Amino acid sequence: MVYNSHRIPSHYKYTGLPSTWRARQVEVSQQPDQNTPLPIVPETLGRLPPHALLLALDADGLPVFLYLRDPRPGPILIAGDSGSGKTAFLQTLLRVSTHCNSPGSLQFAVLTSHPQEWEHFQNIEHIMGIWSTGNPQADLVLQNLAWPQQNHPPSILLFDGLDSILHMATETQESFRTLLMHGPAARIWPIVTVNAAQAIKLPQWLAYFRTRIYGQIGNAQMSQVLTPLPGAPLQTLAAGFQFCIREKSRWLLLRLPIMPAQTSNPWANSLLL
Repeated sequence: MVYNSHRIPSHYKYTGLPSTWRARQVEVSQQPDQNTPLPIVPETLGRLPPHALLLALDADGLPVFLYLRDPRPGPILIAGDSGSGKTAFLQTLLRVSTHCNSPGSLQFAVLTSHPQEWEHFQNIEHIMGIWSTGNPQADLVLQNLAWPQQNHPPSILLFDGLDSILHMATETQESFRTLLMHGPAARIWPIVTVNAAQAIKLPQWLAYFRTRIYGQIGNAQMSQVLTPLPGAPLQTLAAGFQFCIREKSRWLLLRLPIMPAQTSNPWANSLLL
């Protein structure tokens, strides 16, 4: 839904994405190269809209945001082939968000079948923990997130590998189902990746995701499993950093941002306080 009735600063604009924003970035000297990731202009980090989570940059270099106070987009699915950049998407989101928010204003939990890929994030204060999906502790994490305590800060569950849920206990699957249905209303947002080759095994779980971001998917049949909508450029996306999302009647190209090498005081402009 587009919130045209809301008054927003002139340097922001909404997209047609459900409850997401695109904010006007500081001007750049030339049109961005469509075949490379985009750097975030440092000044942009201090001008982000409140209560927003940076997802990616669009083809014009404008940041695309999820508005964390509106649960209507529901949980977010990141789908693509192996090597398409799904894990990089989650890690970039984490890196940018922890730079812009204090640990008390935004927290993350990470579930992954490859915890070694997340070792360099272990000491970030915002992270409640990084758990292997094969660890029984992961079951407890999902149960706790599904039934959160009152007055908890906004939390993001980064679940890297949806097919892992098939190997978890029935009670844990029910907790995850509860989280997918009700988490965003409680300010707990599941952002989940799925390998396109595994999607055919997961129809009941895919049904919970109405907001989907796609990376490269080379197999046309797998593309149809994940989106029956016409014109999806999934086979031509650049693996590793280029994605797309459906915006009204068109496909919006997205790219992962690159954090600048040096940035100003972290948390100085907390989005959520």
